Amino acid sequence: MIRLEDLHVRVGAFDLSGISLEVPQGGYALIIGPTGSGKTTLLEAIAGHARLEKGRVFMHGDDVTALPPERRGLGFVYQQYHLFPHLSVRDNIGYGIARGRSSNGQVRDRIHELADLLAITPLLDRSVRGLSGGEQQRVALARALAPKPSILLLDEPFAAVDPSTRQILRRELRDLHQREGITTLQVTHDFDEALRLGDLVAVLSEGRIAQSGTPEQVFRYPNSAFVARFVGSGNVIAGTVERSSPGEARPFPAKFRSESLLLDVVAEREGPSHAIIRPEDIVLSLTPHSDSARNHMEARVVRLERAGPVTLVQLDIGRPLMASVTTASAEEMQLRIGAVVMIAFKATAILLV
Repeated sequence: MIRLEDLHVRVGAFDLSGISLEVPQGGYALIIGPTGSGKTTLLEAIAGHARLEKGRVFMHGDDVTALPPERRGLGFVYQQYHLFPHLSVRDNIGYGIARGRSSNGQVRDRIHELADLLAITPLLDRSVRGLSGGEQQRVALARALAPKPSILLLDEPFAAVDPSTRQILRRELRDLHQREGITTLQVTHDFDEALRLGDLVAVLSEGRIAQSGTPEQVFRYPNSAFVARFVGSGNVIAGTVERSSPGEARPFPAKFRSESLLLDVVAEREGPSHAIIRPEDIVLSLTPHSDSARNHMEARVVRLERAGPVTLVQLDIGRPLMASVTTASAEEMQLRIGAVVMIAFKATAILLV
């Protein structure tokens, strides 16, 4: 496992500070965040390539803070691969295996095991210079895994490959993780990777962890307007919560006011807040709703964007609002730009942060 306790790293004018995170044994964690938020710096601090101003790094219960990178027992795959151009694929993979502790036969067997696993056996005697991006990525993964590390760090490993190759490599990596049982920490810009691969997701913002938890927790229940906007959780509206009934019980029925918009909500506190409404929680119809949803209003369709089985509907309710419906429903309602529709959503569907 990996446990980080209050890490502080300074790189030039940038500070990575107060980082505490735990990845369980055999877990798969994804680090996401805007460009420049400190994702790669965090991996380098874990690997021992960045000097800590403060804090400790634990691996499998052992404090490795003072250990050099080569003694931390981990594999590191950089975005740019960093393969040795003068070596063959075979020699690149075998480079990190401790020759003094492995016989030539063991080294050969490990190289072929990984080459078979990553479908690069026909490439073993080729130079890495002429390989495609996907092939180079497989070689880089094989080289990192060759010494049988207990921890694997991945810095945007699929950023330089095309979408179809990325899909294949993503599946292979997940299968590899399940087979090898390696505790894995990966930096990515791809939310789909975070949802499909991760047991744990941490969002970095300006050198600090803004939120961490399961993919469901982070993407469905963001804890701040920043996280909600970054992960695209839905409509984020700034306003004020006003209690609409007396008493101290929590949560309580309330009103959320934002300029001319007034919504029924269920709140834990009064005062300034942000309301987050997920597009899929907004129900569209051509006639007034008769369900139990507390929030009903008229809206005008501004834009339609088809995304396979789902259609995103940009609405105007006096302010922009995004809804999501199945493409079949959009076609059945004959939604068109300029059409007037009725929308509804429950008070409990509004997340206040």
